[in-house]
Amino acid sequence: MTDDIKPQDQSDTNDCKGDPENCDHIKHMATATTSTSVNAESMEDCMGKSLEKLSNAFMASARRWEMIVYPALVAFIILAAYGFYLIYSLTSDISAVTKDMHRISTTMENVAKSMETVAENMIIMTATLDGQSKSMHNMEYQMRGMNMSISQMRYDMSSLNQNVGRPMSFMNNFMPW
Repeated sequence: MTDDIKPQDQSDTNDCKGDPENCDHIKHMATATTSTSVNAESMEDCMGKSLEKLSNAFMASARRWEMIVYPALVAFIILAAYGFYLIYSLTSDISAVTKDMHRISTTMENVAKSMETVAENMIIMTATLDGQSKSMHNMEYQMRGMNMSISQMRYDMSSLNQNVGRPMSFMNNFMPW
Protein backbone atom coordinates (compact mmCIF):
# COMPACT_ATOMS: atom_id res chain seq x y z
CA MET A 1 0.00 0.00 0.00
CA THR A 2 1.21 3.44 -0.74
CA ASP A 3 1.81 6.14 1.83
CA ASP A 4 1.33 9.05 -0.55
CA ILE A 5 -2.48 8.50 -0.68
CA LYS A 6 -4.18 10.66 1.93
CA PRO A 7 -7.79 10.36 2.98
CA GLN A 8 -10.10 12.96 1.59
CA ASP A 9 -12.18 15.34 3.70
CA GLN A 10 -15.26 14.14 5.56
CA SER A 11 -17.82 15.45 3.04
CA ASP A 12 -16.61 13.01 0.40
CA THR A 13 -16.89 9.97 2.70
CA ASN A 14 -20.50 10.58 3.76
CA ASP A 15 -21.80 8.85 0.65
CA CYS A 16 -20.34 5.50 1.69
CA LYS A 17 -23.10 2.90 2.15
CA GLY A 18 -21.03 0.05 3.59
CA ASP A 19 -20.39 -1.71 0.29
CA PRO A 20 -16.74 -1.24 -0.81
CA GLU A 21 -17.65 -1.55 -4.46
CA ASN A 22 -20.26 1.23 -4.24
CA CYS A 23 -18.35 3.55 -1.90
CA ASP A 24 -17.47 6.73 -3.77
CA HIS A 25 -14.58 7.47 -1.45
CA ILE A 26 -12.95 4.11 -2.15
CA LYS A 27 -13.56 4.44 -5.89
CA HIS A 28 -11.95 7.86 -5.87
CA MET A 29 -8.96 6.54 -3.96
CA ALA A 30 -8.70 3.54 -6.27
CA THR A 31 -8.58 5.78 -9.33
CA ALA A 32 -6.11 8.13 -7.65
CA THR A 33 -3.63 5.36 -6.97
CA THR A 34 -1.72 3.48 -9.51
CA SER A 35 -2.32 0.16 -7.77
CA THR A 36 -5.68 -1.63 -7.90
CA SER A 37 -5.68 -2.65 -4.26
CA VAL A 38 -7.90 -0.76 -1.89
CA ASN A 39 -6.38 0.84 1.12
CA ALA A 40 -7.41 -1.04 4.31
CA GLU A 41 -7.63 2.19 6.23
CA SER A 42 -10.15 3.60 3.73
CA MET A 43 -12.18 0.43 3.91
CA GLU A 44 -12.34 0.64 7.71
CA ASP A 45 -13.33 4.30 7.44
CA CYS A 46 -16.14 3.49 5.02
CA MET A 47 -17.38 0.60 7.14
CA GLY A 48 -17.24 2.75 10.27
CA LYS A 49 -19.33 5.44 8.63
CA SER A 50 -21.81 2.87 7.39
CA LEU A 51 -22.13 1.36 10.86
CA GLU A 52 -22.55 4.84 12.32
CA LYS A 53 -25.40 5.58 9.88
CA LEU A 54 -27.00 2.23 10.68
CA SER A 55 -26.67 2.96 14.38
CA ASN A 56 -28.25 6.42 13.93
CA ALA A 57 -31.13 4.96 11.91
CA PHE A 58 -31.66 2.30 14.55
CA MET A 59 -31.67 4.90 17.32
CA ALA A 60 -34.19 7.06 15.42
CA SER A 61 -36.38 4.00 14.90
CA ALA A 62 -36.03 3.10 18.58
CA ARG A 63 -37.11 6.63 19.56
CA ARG A 64 -40.18 6.32 17.34
CA TRP A 65 -41.05 2.98 18.89
CA GLU A 66 -40.48 4.42 22.37
CA MET A 67 -43.08 7.10 21.60
CA ILE A 68 -45.58 4.32 20.78
CA VAL A 69 -44.64 1.54 23.20
CA TYR A 70 -44.21 3.49 26.43
CA PRO A 71 -47.61 5.25 26.33
CA ALA A 72 -49.21 1.95 25.30
CA LEU A 73 -47.50 0.25 28.22
CA VAL A 74 -48.75 2.93 30.63
CA ALA A 75 -52.28 2.60 29.20
CA PHE A 76 -52.09 -1.18 29.59
CA ILE A 77 -51.00 -0.84 33.22
CA ILE A 78 -53.87 1.58 33.92
CA LEU A 79 -56.37 -0.76 32.24
CA ALA A 80 -54.98 -3.76 34.11
CA ALA A 81 -55.32 -1.90 37.43
CA TYR A 82 -58.89 -0.91 36.56
CA GLY A 83 -59.65 -4.51 35.58
CA PHE A 84 -58.27 -5.70 38.90
CA TYR A 85 -60.47 -3.15 40.69
CA LEU A 86 -63.54 -4.33 38.74
CA ILE A 87 -62.85 -7.98 39.54
CA TYR A 88 -62.25 -7.14 43.21
CA SER A 89 -65.52 -5.18 43.47
CA LEU A 90 -67.34 -7.98 41.64
CA THR A 91 -66.07 -10.56 44.12
CA SER A 92 -67.15 -8.39 47.06
CA ASP A 93 -70.58 -7.92 45.46
CA ILE A 94 -70.89 -11.66 44.86
CA SER A 95 -69.94 -12.26 48.50
CA ALA A 96 -72.77 -9.95 49.60
CA VAL A 97 -75.17 -11.72 47.24
CA THR A 98 -74.27 -15.12 48.68
CA LYS A 99 -74.91 -13.86 52.21
CA ASP A 100 -78.28 -12.47 51.12
CA MET A 101 -79.10 -15.71 49.32
CA HIS A 102 -78.43 -17.62 52.55
CA ARG A 103 -80.93 -15.38 54.36
CA ILE A 104 -83.40 -15.72 51.51
CA SER A 105 -83.12 -19.53 51.53
CA THR A 106 -83.76 -19.59 55.31
CA THR A 107 -86.79 -17.35 54.85
CA MET A 108 -88.04 -19.51 51.98
CA GLU A 109 -87.82 -22.60 54.20
CA ASN A 110 -90.05 -20.83 56.73
CA VAL A 111 -92.43 -19.84 53.95
CA ALA A 112 -92.56 -23.45 52.72
CA LYS A 113 -93.45 -24.65 56.23
CA SER A 114 -96.11 -21.96 56.49
CA MET A 115 -97.48 -22.93 53.09
CA GLU A 116 -98.01 -26.49 54.37
CA THR A 117 -100.10 -25.08 57.19
CA VAL A 118 -101.97 -22.87 54.73
CA ALA A 119 -102.67 -25.89 52.51
CA GLU A 120 -104.08 -27.82 55.48
CA ASN A 121 -106.21 -24.83 56.46
CA MET A 122 -107.43 -24.48 52.86
CA ILE A 123 -108.67 -28.09 52.94
CA ILE A 124 -110.58 -27.38 56.15
CA MET A 125 -111.89 -24.10 54.73
CA THR A 126 -113.03 -25.84 51.55
CA ALA A 127 -114.96 -28.42 53.58
CA THR A 128 -116.49 -25.64 55.68
CA LEU A 129 -117.46 -23.67 52.59
CA ASP A 130 -119.08 -26.76 51.07
CA GLY A 131 -121.20 -27.11 54.23
CA GLN A 132 -122.04 -23.40 54.14
CA SER A 133 -122.98 -23.66 50.47
CA LYS A 134 -125.45 -26.46 51.30
CA SER A 135 -126.82 -24.41 54.21
CA MET A 136 -127.17 -21.37 51.95
CA HIS A 137 -129.05 -23.46 49.39
CA ASN A 138 -131.39 -24.68 52.14
CA MET A 139 -131.72 -21.12 53.43
CA GLU A 140 -132.60 -19.92 49.94
CA TYR A 141 -135.33 -22.57 49.76
CA GLN A 142 -136.68 -21.49 53.18
CA MET A 143 -136.60 -17.80 52.16
CA ARG A 144 -138.73 -18.60 49.10
CA GLY A 145 -141.27 -20.27 51.38
CA MET A 146 -141.24 -17.27 53.73
CA ASN A 147 -141.63 -14.93 50.78
CA MET A 148 -144.68 -16.83 49.59
CA SER A 149 -146.13 -16.87 53.14
CA ILE A 150 -145.59 -13.13 53.56
CA SER A 151 -147.18 -12.52 50.18
CA GLN A 152 -150.19 -14.57 51.29
CA MET A 153 -150.33 -12.64 54.58
CA ARG A 154 -150.31 -9.37 52.66
CA TYR A 155 -153.18 -10.57 50.54
CA ASP A 156 -155.11 -11.71 53.62
CA MET A 157 -154.47 -8.39 55.41
CA SER A 158 -155.72 -6.50 52.38
CA SER A 159 -158.83 -8.60 52.33
CA LEU A 160 -159.32 -8.13 56.08
CA ASN A 161 -158.86 -4.43 55.72
CA GLN A 162 -161.63 -4.26 53.17
CA ASN A 163 -163.94 -6.60 55.11
CA VAL A 164 -163.49 -4.91 58.49
CA GLY A 165 -162.70 -1.38 57.44
CA ARG A 166 -166.02 -0.54 55.80
CA PRO A 167 -168.31 -1.66 58.56
CA MET A 168 -166.06 -0.07 61.16
CA SER A 169 -166.15 3.26 59.43
CA PHE A 170 -169.93 3.08 59.54
CA MET A 171 -169.88 2.07 63.23
CA ASN A 172 -167.44 4.80 64.13
CA ASN A 173 -170.15 7.35 63.61
CA PHE A 174 -172.16 5.75 66.49
CA MET A 175 -169.30 5.46 68.94
CA PRO A 176 -168.79 8.31 71.44
CA TRP A 177 -165.07 8.40 71.65
